[in-house]
Amino acid sequence: MRADRYLAVAAVLWAVLCGTPAWAVSLRAGLMVDTGAPYTYAPDTPQASLYRSVLEQITRQSGIRFQVDYYPAPRIQQLFEVGKLDVEVGVHPSWRTLSPVGGFYTEPIGTVEYMLCFHPGQWRQVNHPADLKGWIVGTLHGQRYPEFDAAFASGLLRRDDAMTENELISKLRLGRNNVAILDRHQAEWLSHQPADRRCEPGAGAGSSPVMLRIHPQFRQLVPVLNRAIRQLNAEGRLKAIFQRYH
Repeated sequence: MRADRYLAVAAVLWAVLCGTPAWAVSLRAGLMVDTGAPYTYAPDTPQASLYRSVLEQITRQSGIRFQVDYYPAPRIQQLFEVGKLDVEVGVHPSWRTLSPVGGFYTEPIGTVEYMLCFHPGQWRQVNHPADLKGWIVGTLHGQRYPEFDAAFASGLLRRDDAMTENELISKLRLGRNNVAILDRHQAEWLSHQPADRRCEPGAGAGSSPVMLRIHPQFRQLVPVLNRAIRQLNAEGRLKAIFQRYH
């Protein structure tokens, strides 16, 4: 880390200890430009995205700023691993178990709820993964789905990974998957789209807490961020942001 960034981090820590907000350091955070609606992260969109709103709240509470950059999802991981991004937003440790850079995780900033989303005309009632025996299930590369992992491992279901959420949704549209596991908000949003872009939402498919993943060179800031996140969670401000995208 450059010397000026060391000094900036030290200034933030000192200010927090003294009870004074500090705006001395800016962490480089990556948001995805290939994420499916309604999570629209591109800088020219009229509506602030969920995770941009979360970062803004954390900045107000902690004094740590975030410089948001926009990249495809695989590129974000690559840049993080070579130290050119400081923060991944909205990830779970189990999604990065194969990464050569461990990273440090904050307390949860929210919860992602999953829902089955069927290719139009293929909806069915699902009470257990076995109800989809033999089906091809669209998933995101690297993500874990606790309620379905055993069925994937046993071969009961075939997991078909996509590198991005847009690719996942495109495969479903083209009929390359029978059903996809999507963020619940995305599945519900897609259910109201025109016929050629629609999916039919089905049963819930579990949930996962998501965090900020901090590069090891900034691990000393994790307690500062956690303090801010705890306060925001206690006041319900982060939950309100997630609910806004229902």
